[in-house]
Amino acid sequence: MIRLWLLSDDGDIVKYKYQPEDDEKGIILYSRSREATKVEDDILNNYPPTFYERLHSELKKFGDTNEFPTQKTIAMF
Repeated sequence: MIRLWLLSDDGDIVKYKYQPEDDEKGIILYSRSREATKVEDDILNNYPPTFYERLHSELKKFGDTNEFPTQKTIAMF
């Protein structure tokens, strides 16, 4: 499970706090113009690559609809 909390949105860059499982919290950015993500820490290095891939995929979905929820829980299987 990954939890997301919206921190800011300047019209291009959307900033979320994320928490994988019950671990530390980190920051991930999504750029609407580039459709790209950037993680500002190394917390995800302790998890399989599927965690980052799923985060990127969810943020891309938000960008495609231009609807960024204030809070979201992503199930990981």
